[in-house]
Amino acid sequence: MKQFLLYFFGFIVVLFTSCTAYLDERPDLSLALPDNLKELEALLDYEDRLTLYFPAAGDIAADYYFLHEPDWQGRNIDARNTYTWFPEAQNPNDWIYAYIKIFISNVVLDNIEEAKAGNLTENDRKEIKGRAYFYRGWTYYHLSQLYCPHFEYGDEDSEYGLPLKHSSDINEAIERSSVETTYVQMVSDLEMAVRLLPEKSSIETRPSKAAAYGALARLYLVTGNYEKSLAYADSCLQIKDNLLDYNELNPTANLPFALLNEEVVFHAIMLTSSGIHTQSRAYADSLLVQKYEEDDLRSALYFRLQPNGQFWFKGFYSGSSANFFAGIATDEIYLIKAESLVRLDRLPEAHETLNSLLVTRFTTGTYQSDWDGSQEMLLSKIITEREKELLFRGGIRWSDLRRLNRDSRFAKTLRRKIGDVEYELPPNDLRYTFLLPFDVVQQSDLKQNPR
Repeated sequence: MKQFLLYFFGFIVVLFTSCTAYLDERPDLSLALPDNLKELEALLDYEDRLTLYFPAAGDIAADYYFLHEPDWQGRNIDARNTYTWFPEAQNPNDWIYAYIKIFISNVVLDNIEEAKAGNLTENDRKEIKGRAYFYRGWTYYHLSQLYCPHFEYGDEDSEYGLPLKHSSDINEAIERSSVETTYVQMVSDLEMAVRLLPEKSSIETRPSKAAAYGALARLYLVTGNYEKSLAYADSCLQIKDNLLDYNELNPTANLPFALLNEEVVFHAIMLTSSGIHTQSRAYADSLLVQKYEEDDLRSALYFRLQPNGQFWFKGFYSGSSANFFAGIATDEIYLIKAESLVRLDRLPEAHETLNSLLVTRFTTGTYQSDWDGSQEMLLSKIITEREKELLFRGGIRWSDLRRLNRDSRFAKTLRRKIGDVEYELPPNDLRYTFLLPFDVVQQSDLKQNPR
């Protein structure tokens, strides 16, 4: 088993150290394929590889933080360009790490049915298969939010979908699917995960049925299918609806939130190699900090005031300032449910759901809703609470900006300044879809995203 893992990840290292990504390479290597369930399980568990390194480009480009010029100058060229929305910005590591996850998932799926059970059971086979489907679908979702144009059900289809790998055959033809086909694949994978996974996992670094429900809830919210986002959010919360009472946390602690806190449904980490989001560099957006009310405990639990009058973020749900939470947590699911309800004009239920969350975020006995009974006010409040609750969470804000830009009430022009140079990203700009890595396009003849 050890020899197999060393050989397999030796192959992965080759892909990393080359200048091209997994999709570019067609090496003539004969992999020693696993033939039993224990080895397939080990592939999914190896160094928690499939829970690490989720794509970061959207969060580098997002608006909940800013950098001072010296810190920006100290980053690599890809990070600097992404931060300032340079049209040709590249993020090859996001692509490479994601397709490695997909490759590993496909290795498992290609071999799971014939693998010998050994000392594991058929229920173990079912769960291992479900985990592979989850990782593949969830990874495709993250890629779609960077490399595909924003898509809502009912939109005209687009040719700029993802290359979809259905097997681990490295000689399989590579071509872009349509965007709608990309979403069909994601939904299919995550629905398979729902059918195969247990309701809860033994540890939150392994996906569960609740995690797959949560992933589908996010996907359907982003695509504007509010009936389904509500149904999947409800299904997730029926399994796990825990909320932290922020009154019980220590606001003076350097890191108030423990690793795998009780709100975590699925634990994952964003790729942080750029150093952009290092706590001492990334200052929280000043206008966002001002939105927290006096008795809102998040103000003290999320932020640390610095001598320059600006704020570092400390409310990491990863339990570490070195790691950026990119998983699924119940607070997000409550907000998905609330937004889905209000968009379906089920206002009292939406209000009750939002209040269930916010009462845990304010000093005991102080929270009072100011809702005036209108749909517009309640929707606006939920959107604002998403900003205030889910900042510094990998994979959320960029998708929110993309989808909300279609609504003039919430569309936003992003602005940044480095030295004397000002940068802008207007709503619905083509730069909200990142370019595929140049090497991938050159060597695989994939059609590049427009500029």
